[in-house]
This record gives sequence, C-alpha cells and structure tokens, in this order.
Amino acid sequence: MSLDINIYTKSVSADLVPKILKRLNDFDMVVEIHPDFKFDQNNDSGFIPFKFRLKTPYFDKLRGKDLKSGFEIYIDDFNLQQAKEELKPKRSFTDKLFGKKQPEVEFAPNEIEKRLKDCSKVVTFVWHSSDIFELRFASMTSAILTEITNGVCCYPSDDIWYENKNIVEEAYKEVTDFEKTIKEKDFNFHEFDEW
Repeated sequence: MSLDINIYTKSVSADLVPKILKRLNDFDMVVEIHPDFKFDQNNDSGFIPFKFRLKTPYFDKLRGKDLKSGFEIYIDDFNLQQAKEELKPKRSFTDKLFGKKQPEVEFAPNEIEKRLKDCSKVVTFVWHSSDIFELRFASMTSAILTEITNGVCCYPSDDIWYENKNIVEEAYKEVTDFEKTIKEKDFNFHEFDEW
C-alpha cells in the first residue's frame, strides 16, 4: 500500500536541504539525508534515503541503532489554470455543435486556489507501509517543506488541504501517535548499512 502527499510551492532548490534537516533534528532524532540529494528537479526523483537515530526509541531493539528509511519524491511543474483545464469533462459532439460552454471546475477550495496561483512546482511525497518510518519521513519532510516555503499541502486521496499553522508539530504528533499503536513484533524497520 502507498499514499501520496502533495506540496505546491513557488520553487525548490538545494538551499532547502539544510533547513529541512535542521528542522527534522528538532524532533527527538538525529537525521542525515543522502549526500547526493539536492532538491533538483532533474535528478531527485525516486527514493530518497535518510539515516537516523531515535533519541528516545519506543522499543529496546531500536536503542542505539542507526536506522534507514525515506520516501519516494517526484518534482513536477505546476500551473493552476492548466490543472483546472485538465479536470474539465470532455465536451460531446453535440455540446461542441451547439456551442455549449464547459463549466468552471474547482481544483481546490477558493481560498486555497488563491494561494495556488503563485505556485509553479508540485512535490509529491510517496510512502509505503512496508517500513513504519516511511510515514514519519514523508509526513514530516512534506510538512517542513510546506512551512519553510509557505507552500500548500494536500492529501489528495481524501481531498484534504492542510492549514500551515503548526503543520510540522501536528505531523509529528500524528506520526508518533501512529507509531505507538504498532506492536513491537509488527514494527518494520531497516538498520543503516551504507548509502
């Protein structure tokens, strides 16, 4: 099973990477990102690995261990008008014949669309349930990117558009609450070996 989180923003660039890492390290872990990750649209699609150590792990089997997790990332151009056009239903032959106009289509609620007009990139974070910590890194990193770029965050499966206020803290609470519900025997993770 996999799920997506979309972040709409004006731009992405290499200078965001240290800011993201600094913010991730504010949350009870010591984190490094793969050294080749530059937030460059041309080179940074696919799986992005993180090396991390939990400061206060849930289980003894995690104590003092360097772990590895991450998520898939895809960076694409975004244009609100073009996205809305793509949502419009195709007109039938008779609609065209009689000049029937296509109705306006909503991509997001009006107040969100006002913010999306300035966005030129969409960053899609994809996580898989085979590694418990993928949710942590996809949720936290997407929330941090939203915060530092003043972007717009969306969970498209349920058409949820998030508020930016306290988005990172709320994401951290959600993922840790989820992680605490997993029994030790079902807690899937990977130990770090090498990049």
